[in-house]
Amino acid sequence: MIFMLLVLNEYLKEYPVKKKIVQALYNNGISVKGDKLFLNNVEVSISSLANALNVNRRTLYETIKFINKNDVVRTIMENISVIPDISKISLLMGYEIVTIYINIGSFPKVLWEVMCLIKKYSSYIKEMYSMNSDLESNFIRIIFYSEIDKNIFREIDEIPGINRIVINSPVKLNIICNKCEIKICPHKISSELSKTDIL
Repeated sequence: MIFMLLVLNEYLKEYPVKKKIVQALYNNGISVKGDKLFLNNVEVSISSLANALNVNRRTLYETIKFINKNDVVRTIMENISVIPDISKISLLMGYEIVTIYINIGSFPKVLWEVMCLIKKYSSYIKEMYSMNSDLESNFIRIIFYSEIDKNIFREIDEIPGINRIVINSPVKLNIICNKCEIKICPHKISSELSKTDIL
């Protein structure tokens, strides 16, 4: 993501208003296909977006034309999409979220070791998202279907390159881990659906 923004910034560095618009489109997952804007497969109104970005429609149309004239920028902006993020509702469903913050340069080794531990403890993953960048915080965020074996955190704590572990859980946890920060959400939703129904 950061690399793509750097590419876009390079092409738009002489056009500050267009750059601001393209960054807003990119950050919100809005693609440009021809002279239309899309949020995945839903067309976005030019007028509504112009109002939201506090620019006039003409400026937005000029930016779309600029995008379409440049092959590199057009290719990037045609292929932007939104990925559903369930992290904000996961605790309500009884899932546990573990976010591991990693020092720059340590991402590949940490990812490998974390995945080996997940396999070792047979932890069932609902969703995983990660960011490996030279410019900002690197992390691995894993959403587990249920509470995971707490021994895993003692082993994760020993992996070099990890600077912090944030655990969001629907239940109170007793974990001994030097890098762990625990956040509890008691608002779990009750449901008659079993995990097997969901899977």
